[in-house]
Amino acid sequence: MSLNAEIKTIFNNYSFDGKEIPVKYLRYNGKLTTYITYQNESNTGELRADDKLRGYIAFYDFDIYSKSDYYDLMDDVINKLEDAGWTYNPSRNSPDLYETDTGYYHKTLSFSKEIEREES
Repeated sequence: MSLNAEIKTIFNNYSFDGKEIPVKYLRYNGKLTTYITYQNESNTGELRADDKLRGYIAFYDFDIYSKSDYYDLMDDVINKLEDAGWTYNPSRNSPDLYETDTGYYHKTLSFSKEIEREES
């Protein structure tokens, strides 16, 4: 299963505090005022053997957008991804942001997952 498919499964019909929270790849075009987008930020730590890629670490950014305080939601996202085997990387997070042009509070959370490739 690809990591994007895994994320879709983890956050399928996601709600927090009784509210639906859309979790979408790269963009959200809906009307809800709290949502999360995610994307692959980078891959690193390649493990090679016999001139073939055997594994690496994939880093994903999860961007929380909200018109209000997002800290409890942030904690829930962290717990949900850690429970699914992802590693939280707080040193790679963004600072707390407020986007004056949209009126959204915004925080980027960083997570990673080790990928092992099977021999072919």
